[in-house]
Amino acid sequence: QTNATQPIMPVPSMEDASKGILPTAQPPHVRWMSLYGEELCRLGTHIKSQPRKKGSKPTTITYAHDRSKPPVTILGSYNDMHGQGFIRESIKGRPPAPGCVGLQNLGNSCFMNSIIQCMNQIDFMTRYFLKGDYKKEINPTNPLGKEGMVASAYALLLADIWSNDYSALAPRTLKKTIGLLAPQFNNIHQHDSEEFYGYFLDGIHEDLNRVYDKPYVETLECLGMPDDKAALESWRRHLLRNDSIVVDHFKGMFRSHVTCTNCGRESVRFDVFQTLNLPLVFPKDNGPVLLEDCLEQLSMGEQLDENNKYYCSGCKQHVCALRVMSLWSVPDVLVLQLKRFAYKDCGISGGHVRTKLEDLVTFPVHALDLRDHVLGQYDPDAPPVYKLFGVSEHTGTATDSGHYTATVLNSINKEWYRFNDSHVGASTGEASVTGGAYLLFYQRKKGSSRWGGMERIMEKAKIDPHGALESDVDGFTHVTKKKKKKRGGGDGGRRRFAC
Repeated sequence: QTNATQPIMPVPSMEDASKGILPTAQPPHVRWMSLYGEELCRLGTHIKSQPRKKGSKPTTITYAHDRSKPPVTILGSYNDMHGQGFIRESIKGRPPAPGCVGLQNLGNSCFMNSIIQCMNQIDFMTRYFLKGDYKKEINPTNPLGKEGMVASAYALLLADIWSNDYSALAPRTLKKTIGLLAPQFNNIHQHDSEEFYGYFLDGIHEDLNRVYDKPYVETLECLGMPDDKAALESWRRHLLRNDSIVVDHFKGMFRSHVTCTNCGRESVRFDVFQTLNLPLVFPKDNGPVLLEDCLEQLSMGEQLDENNKYYCSGCKQHVCALRVMSLWSVPDVLVLQLKRFAYKDCGISGGHVRTKLEDLVTFPVHALDLRDHVLGQYDPDAPPVYKLFGVSEHTGTATDSGHYTATVLNSINKEWYRFNDSHVGASTGEASVTGGAYLLFYQRKKGSSRWGGMERIMEKAKIDPHGALESDVDGFTHVTKKKKKKRGGGDGGRRRFAC
């Protein structure tokens, strides 16, 4: 029992609970939740809670092959009430495959477990942490980071996962550390796995950001500029403030064309992304939704709704503008979000109700070819063709309830496994194609293309990505640096491109 702003509330005595006397709810709300995101009736609503028998012991397991080893506690209670406050512990044992270790649910932490299992199998990223290469890139002075705490906590968890000593781990240190970075996760409520992925990746990026002195950089208005020059300049400006292993392999760029519906003013910008949010397309014959159709719909354009109005600098109004977004460059690790959650008007309350679309979206497991969707140049030795290696899955009606699991390809033995918190079982890539598929993790099949191919383009144009902007090629705009900048400002926050 928790609320969003207070520490854990005191548990009532058995006598008070039996009489329905419970702690007063503090704002904004108090909820009783199961470990799987289900909302529960409060204690004492239906039956009288029974206290634990005096002298009862926590649940343990013993090793059948070696009785000399002491029992291992896997479930314990932090109070004297039967069935309340179970604590999940790490379990020693050999996993079914290298790196295939279950993660204990620490109280609606399945959203985090699902993302970690997918990220864990990104081979080059995991080796970067296991070999300790991240240590020399920790940025201790970045106000947007945590002095390396997020990166170090992740490295410690990966070391345990790949030690071959555990069958299940309790990732408490990482969860607590991320709670310091993003306080909204510092509770036992359910959360959106896509939102967690964004904050987690940003936390790693800022901890390892190679830029120590961040200049003030204005967003480039590209209307009237050639697209190739506008894209290079936009990426160059991004590198002035952002440079890490995350930028190297997880960031791509959109070409965004927005038209004001009030005054007709147009704006063209190149925006950096790390998750590609795809709208669902519904075929007329009620057949399965194709991922290819969702990609086509993305480039067809949309009108922004009332909740996502665009501020027009021409008429100085917030408007439901028309927006067309096109892929310009794509990273080595491409994450697609299927936009299953939407708001609809409630005829009873007059408000908005969030609903989930559980339609089956068929997506390729072995080859997602984006060559026809990418407008910018790409390296023929590392084309934008991808293989699936992980899926974050959701069951339930809303992102902040229900349950998250993951189906992931092991980077060592190339077998698929399904992760349901601490439980790990064999699976297949095709088994992940369900109505619950939410985040799709793809990796470039052939080669590697740093900065989504922008590094190669800059080298061919003989442009120094970290050089002085005053010597840029014709058509680029000089970027000035502010004399003073408030601490914590800048563009380190997440950017969303979906309605």
